Amino acid sequence: MPRRLIAAVFLTLFVVACGDDSPTARSGASSLTFGAIAPAAGGSVTTTGQLPGAMIVRGSGQVSIPITVFVRRELPWAQLSVYLMTADGTYCGQNMPDAPTWGPYRANSTATVTITGFQVGRLPCAVTGVKAYLHTRNNGLLTPPTESETAAEGSATANFTIR
Repeated sequence: MPRRLIAAVFLTLFVVACGDDSPTARSGASSLTFGAIAPAAGGSVTTTGQLPGAMIVRGSGQVSIPITVFVRRELPWAQLSVYLMTADGTYCGQNMPDAPTWGPYRANSTATVTITGFQVGRLPCAVTGVKAYLHTRNNGLLTPPTESETAAEGSATANFTIR
């Protein structure tokens, strides 16, 4: 009997030691991380259309926000919402209609996307940061999701102007 117990303990330690060794995997957290955001600091972006329908056209090359999404748990459906933030803590643009969705989003999966299109709500807008949420809300609301609807979130600094 003791040999079986020793073998079981050894096998358990071996399996744990051979698991995923990334910091995210160890902490058990889901995450959103950002790549290099364009335009560069001090840059300027021009929208098409007039308010309230001003847009940064998807694929226009004016804005590029690469995001890597890692989710620890299975989600039956998820959407990535990205907001262009201002110094006062409000947002002036959202990635509509450039909002990727997944159904389902498998546990322990990673996806990398680049967001390039935004609907802009006010002009001019001095963007000071980007806030992104992977959320499970599917009701058409365009405001940031609640904490209970959020599977992962992240933010990054930015410094450009939308005209």
